[in-house]
Amino acid sequence: MTSSRYPLDEIRDRCSILDVVSPYVALKRSGKNYKGLCPFHTEKTPSFMVNPDTQRWKCFGCGASGDVFTFVMQMEQLTFAEAVEQLAAKVGVKITYDPQESKTVSERNKILRINSAAAQFFQKSLEQSANARDYVKQRGISNETAKKFKLGYAPADWQALADYLRGQGIKPEDAAKAGLLIPRESGQGFYDRFRNRLIFPIQDVQDRIIAFGGRALGDESAKYINSPESMVFAKNRILYALNFARKAIAEKGFAIIVEGYMDILAAHEAGITNAVATMGTALTLEHVRLLGRYTKKAVLAFDADSAGMAAAIRGGPMFDEAEFDVRIVPMPSGEDPDSFIRKSGPAAFLEAVAEALPIPDYRISVIASKHNINTKAGKLALLNEVMPIIAEVDKQIERERLISLVSPYHPNFGSGIAPAEVHIRQEIERLRRKKEQSAYKKDSAEDSEAEKIGQAELISNEGKAVRKAEKELLSFIIRGEANAADIFEKVSPEYFVGEDSAELAKAIKTEVGSGGSLDINSLAAKIAGSSAEGLLNELLVAESENLPLDDLIAALTAYRRREQEKRFRLLADKIERGEIKRTDKEFSEYWQLVRELHN
Repeated sequence: MTSSRYPLDEIRDRCSILDVVSPYVALKRSGKNYKGLCPFHTEKTPSFMVNPDTQRWKCFGCGASGDVFTFVMQMEQLTFAEAVEQLAAKVGVKITYDPQESKTVSERNKILRINSAAAQFFQKSLEQSANARDYVKQRGISNETAKKFKLGYAPADWQALADYLRGQGIKPEDAAKAGLLIPRESGQGFYDRFRNRLIFPIQDVQDRIIAFGGRALGDESAKYINSPESMVFAKNRILYALNFARKAIAEKGFAIIVEGYMDILAAHEAGITNAVATMGTALTLEHVRLLGRYTKKAVLAFDADSAGMAAAIRGGPMFDEAEFDVRIVPMPSGEDPDSFIRKSGPAAFLEAVAEALPIPDYRISVIASKHNINTKAGKLALLNEVMPIIAEVDKQIERERLISLVSPYHPNFGSGIAPAEVHIRQEIERLRRKKEQSAYKKDSAEDSEAEKIGQAELISNEGKAVRKAEKELLSFIIRGEANAADIFEKVSPEYFVGEDSAELAKAIKTEVGSGGSLDINSLAAKIAGSSAEGLLNELLVAESENLPLDDLIAALTAYRRREQEKRFRLLADKIERGEIKRTDKEFSEYWQLVRELHN
């Protein structure tokens, strides 16, 4: 694979895979290969193999494999482009940028430099403010933790940072682009965004300061504020403290997700170093995918009454799509991890984490706490509320577990009549059939909204099989083993059911045009920040299963046809019942399906 911008072959040829891997893994010769303990999972017997002849590596324990680029991507958690640039610098290969890219890179680097200068100012200001230092001490934050997280203080002065940055030769307009200054409404000058606040620098996984959070130390109406989004900061794609937590997450096998900055400081202060924070925003699919680079298991420790907890509970399909095992800590009412750890201690918090519940179990426990389950009426009310929750669970074995969990609340339980489980199961299956029948009755606006939420319907077995097929098909194209233009003549990007894979397919089709070659680096630059970028990075690292190309195409086309046939039957029924008029969009859609299905 070569690139007009990145000379990948030259970089690869100049890199010794042993030199790249050795700083991270103690390698010993084993025949023609070198062997060591895998850096990507915990093991006692070495199963990580490096072949210097082929310049490839593979772990026979966890299955990870790749070349020098993918090793650096996984080890440093970099994008493909970042890994290439890092290795190019290491071996002295010059990277050239086109004018537009050069301008973008320059702007990003400028914001990072300004943020770095601001962080130094905030840290110095904390050293000089007795009140701010007292607040940090009162919250149980040690000097070591404060330095580790680069905590700072923004003075109450409206111009303190602006004056400092001007003295460093930084233009106010540039500092405003970084989100540190705000233009005055009069149009004359700028003022500091952060004033009289404890400052939390937000870093990416490469330890670069990309934004700031600020906690009010006075009576400001907004207790917490963050930098606005910029070229280097998107809140829904960043987890606070991931740069510090990623190693512990990989070692422990799971992440603890909290909401706030103080929750993180309390956790890390207590030695709970696999904790990350959403910074007060709802947990997104991008967050989950980012975390998925390190683990497929997470425990949510949110305030039970927070909006974040409510959003997380609704996010079941999102976690299913990402194949994530998510559990929830039943926090005491009114407590967050910060107050919990400070009041009860780290051991009690870790015990609560160990007893975290799967999302359905947590929802059932919350509902149970609202009813008097010692009465028949209370038990029936509980069952009526929890059965729709169980009906949402896709895996039958999991539904059966939950049915057994709630069966003691059924009037027939232990009575010797028809088993309670039978009655509950029948009602749940009725609810599932009802849901399936109404699935296609949503109007186009609801369908569009469902797509934005994350395509919750991709949790069926058939949907998972199609997802696997479309990923493998895209992998063929990315590896250069299939011509993209030829593929898209048979399978349109519209056939792809995953939001990320459909977006990536469209981007590839646009990139190659009517027959051009695929430039991976150009493609990566164009989809930067999107869900398609995450999938591209995944496919660049993943080992192909080498399934027959024709079978993959057939799987996608067959699935699309089945979906079209379902939609056709639904529209035909509605037309027969007189629910669709000739002027309706659905009438045009019906005839479009007629033409497509008969071709």
